[in-house]
Amino acid sequence: MFIEQRRKENAFLTRMLLFFKRFFVVMGVAATITFVMLFMTLHKLINYAPPSLPESMVLTYTFKSGLVEKVTKPSLTQPLLRPATTFHEIIEDLTQASKDPRVKGFAARLQDIDMTPAQLQELRDTISTFRKSGKCATVFAEDFGGFGSGMGDYYLASSFGQIWLQPVGAISINGISAEVPFLKGIMDKIGIEAQFGHKGIYKSTPESLTETGMSAPHREMMTSLVNDLANQIMTGISTDRKIPMNSLHDIVNHAPYNDEEALRLKLVDKIGYYDQMLDDAKARAKANGITPELVGLQGYSFTSSTTDLDLGITGFISKFFHKADPAYATRNKAKIALIFGAGDIVSYTASAHAGFGDSGMSADKIVAAFEEAEKDNDVVAVVFRVDSPGGAPSAAEAIRRSILKMQKKGRPVIVSMGGYAASGGYWVATPADKIVAQPATITGSIGVFGGKFVLAALWEKLGIHWESVSVGDNALMWSLNSKFSDPEKERFDALLNNIYESFITRVMQGRNMTRKQVLTVAEGRVWTGRQAQKNGLVDELGGLDKAIALAKTAARLSPGQEVAVERFPPPKSTMELFIQLATEGVSIVPEVKISLGDILHQLKESPTPPTDVLKVPEVRLY
Repeated sequence: MFIEQRRKENAFLTRMLLFFKRFFVVMGVAATITFVMLFMTLHKLINYAPPSLPESMVLTYTFKSGLVEKVTKPSLTQPLLRPATTFHEIIEDLTQASKDPRVKGFAARLQDIDMTPAQLQELRDTISTFRKSGKCATVFAEDFGGFGSGMGDYYLASSFGQIWLQPVGAISINGISAEVPFLKGIMDKIGIEAQFGHKGIYKSTPESLTETGMSAPHREMMTSLVNDLANQIMTGISTDRKIPMNSLHDIVNHAPYNDEEALRLKLVDKIGYYDQMLDDAKARAKANGITPELVGLQGYSFTSSTTDLDLGITGFISKFFHKADPAYATRNKAKIALIFGAGDIVSYTASAHAGFGDSGMSADKIVAAFEEAEKDNDVVAVVFRVDSPGGAPSAAEAIRRSILKMQKKGRPVIVSMGGYAASGGYWVATPADKIVAQPATITGSIGVFGGKFVLAALWEKLGIHWESVSVGDNALMWSLNSKFSDPEKERFDALLNNIYESFITRVMQGRNMTRKQVLTVAEGRVWTGRQAQKNGLVDELGGLDKAIALAKTAARLSPGQEVAVERFPPPKSTMELFIQLATEGVSIVPEVKISLGDILHQLKESPTPPTDVLKVPEVRLY
């Protein structure tokens, strides 16, 4: 029996040894296969070469809403959650294509574009440069506005050499308008009183809360803005489409038009479908018997740029993840630092609300970008792109201080204004060596407003009674439950006065203007870029390329000197954004359940006076 038991134990041990032997053999084979595949992958990456581009091509691109001024977060529409495409990437891609002899034309499609008038102008300028290089540019749309407003869409389309409209499509170029809501009536009904003050007779933002209609100064300013923007847009269409201005005014006054009417009025060149437009674009770009191939604009740019940077993994990874030049591409070259500031100006963005990236113009991040550029000895100038309707004065002042520090180092700073650079957006621009804006940029608004909502009547309607205990005569100054007392109102007015006077002083210093000169263009009045240039608030009209050219001149670089334009800070890769997400514990699931308690809590906890006392409202004009 003992022998039988021993035999069974030996058999079990043999089976176990055989199992482990086979296990390790399998693991060894798997490890070997993995190593070989890893080696082959690394070998391919190290020797990576992007696919070759055809010698003759027509680039294609579909313009949609969502083109942002700066990279903010990864996009689900991009491979591997790459950040969303920026407006300036498209500008750069088209500029690159205009210099490439292999590119014979550009065929674009318009779908639900959402751009400011200034962005439309910058893109139009780029299309114009592309066409001047001898290349064809064609645009297609199912309709221009349809049963809505299509003035902006058509303004962009008119810069192309040929416009296609799909059958049954409509062109709604009905004109330019601006609408402003006034909420006092509904607020009175629900028991909310807006107690706001402002400095500057044109600082009309709080009127939406305190009045039932436009004041005379408000209407005067809006009329001036709309008239100037309408003149710019219609002049551009008239010039590009070779339609006399008187005829164009008559066309606009009788819009919208169906496809046949649009063709008869020469608003479009052809009626057809998108695939027909592409075939026609290839046929028109045909040269020396060679029919060009269709290549996506971004695919072309990616491949072309990667080839220029490096045939190996360095260029590929740099272009794919960072969308910036690798270090060696800019080493030992003079650099122009490019810093983007877009959105409402705030002191900082709380990490708990940042998600994959913030959409505001955070002073702490802008200051850090300037400091990083200042430490780089190769940086000879800075171009600061500002696209902001304003925000907190303290945050704007922190950014302004960064510009002054950079200038003390002997490095000029040029401000390039986007769609909006008003109120706080203009505050940060005041010390710049040069300010560049598009003719349609909304700027100025040198003024201030602030205040609080008083909810006492609302609480009474809801049957809510508040009691308070406090120490300090003005301890309840910012409470939403009572109006400002006379002493509190006096102190609040003093705060607004101090901010307004500080604003005026900074414009005087930065623009070399007398107080009288500033006051004639201040009072909270908003100007177009073209108007701002005439009254001394802007130096040059143009886009980012114009600002970069001025930066080269200000840095005293020789015309033929090689210079690199580098973003500060460099865009974060997808991996870096996910690491930030993990380390900051940010939730990516939005909270959608809202109750009355949530609303009341938000009203109670809302900062007062508002941090956007230097903000101009965003007004869409078509």
